[in-house]
Amino acid sequence: MIRIIFPFLLLSCLGFSTCDVYSESGTKKWFSSGGSVVSASKTTVGDNVRFQIEVSFAEPMVTYWGVDQRVIGANEKDFGTTTETLSSTTLFTLDAKKPISFVMFIILSKNEMVTNIMFDTEGDDGTIKFDNPMTCQSSFSKISNFEYDFFYRCNPELDPRDDWYMDIGMVASVKNEIAEFKQLELKENKYVNVTYERNSTTKATVVFSDEILERVGDFLFLQSSLSTPMSNVIKSVLQRNFYDISKTKTANEFKFFEQFPQPPYLEGDMVPVNCEALGRNPPPIQVERNGAEISSSQTAYVFKDTTKFWSTTAVTFLRASKEIEGNYSCVIEKDGKKFISPENIEVKLKPRLRWDLTKILESKQNQTRVRVVVEGAIGVALNCNDNSWSWNENPPAQKEKRTYISEWNERLEVEYTWRKVNLIPEEFNYSSDYPSLSCTAKDKNGDFTFEHTFWQ
Repeated sequence: MIRIIFPFLLLSCLGFSTCDVYSESGTKKWFSSGGSVVSASKTTVGDNVRFQIEVSFAEPMVTYWGVDQRVIGANEKDFGTTTETLSSTTLFTLDAKKPISFVMFIILSKNEMVTNIMFDTEGDDGTIKFDNPMTCQSSFSKISNFEYDFFYRCNPELDPRDDWYMDIGMVASVKNEIAEFKQLELKENKYVNVTYERNSTTKATVVFSDEILERVGDFLFLQSSLSTPMSNVIKSVLQRNFYDISKTKTANEFKFFEQFPQPPYLEGDMVPVNCEALGRNPPPIQVERNGAEISSSQTAYVFKDTTKFWSTTAVTFLRASKEIEGNYSCVIEKDGKKFISPENIEVKLKPRLRWDLTKILESKQNQTRVRVVVEGAIGVALNCNDNSWSWNENPPAQKEKRTYISEWNERLEVEYTWRKVNLIPEEFNYSSDYPSLSCTAKDKNGDFTFEHTFWQ
């Protein structure tokens, strides 16, 4: 999952000294991102991928990497990140192993902005250079207790004909237990109205109804963002800001964020466990496994950050093993009491699907050949059933290939062939064109069940 704020909220306001920067007097204050991307590159050798980004800073900044669900400091060699100071820029390097679905570099400005640079993990290798690097500024104005304006402007100027766009998100606590994020949509509704103006300075106006303010007005935060699509290596650059617009700002109030299910991990993988709380001066969070706190060690990297509105703790285990399996909790101790997130995080070792390698190999008029790739402990097995509308007349043929990927794990590739049987008229035989499997991968650590459809 990727929710829009993952790491998203974790990576959108992380490290801010404060996030509620705006003007209520009618005179807008502009705040700068403070950094700009000069160049970026991606290089792949086998299963190893190197991401590099060169950044020019107007002032000292806080920087991090987001890799899938992991939060890694910019100079953590054991976790694959290094930093090199050049004559007028800084070069940041991330070395990672496939599979990777998400890589982001985060710049946290003292001027209350965050810049998220999203890499294209599925695209080709290459290098991109910017002769005129972009810098952006943001602003926010409170028009009334019901209406708010948000602004972005950039250099070079935004061109309304380009594909950039602005978004507004809302964080509230309707259930009174956890903080929930919702992207505000343009379509009209009786609760919130959002309008945008696309000019060289872009503007968003948000108007709330009495009803929604009554429901969430005492715990209500808004996030504005400007997304600029790129090409070649960098997928997009996202500027973000966050604001507390709660009607009643109760001191020291906080809420935990919901937790997402953990994906399967193999022995030797880096494993993230992340906790986050939003509020006003939230205390530090400790991550506990089966009731015992996790601390930094030779095998675990613990990142903690506590600001005026955010408390974040991100634990990354350097190498997954059976010892790290268990139930993890997000815990805050305050005034002698323990506050525990209502949701646990379960970490388990078991096989996984390599979705990036699972694909159609060949498609002919009456035959489709596909490959399913899983990874697991040595000896991993794969059992798949045909979900397609084949009438049990064309069971798939199999061809297996095994490759060692570490001292603990191997990759299993299995080919299946569908032979199209015209038992019904072509115009009704949709699923025969799209092979679909229901599979279970099993190894000594556990099993993982999944379904996969091969779209043309």
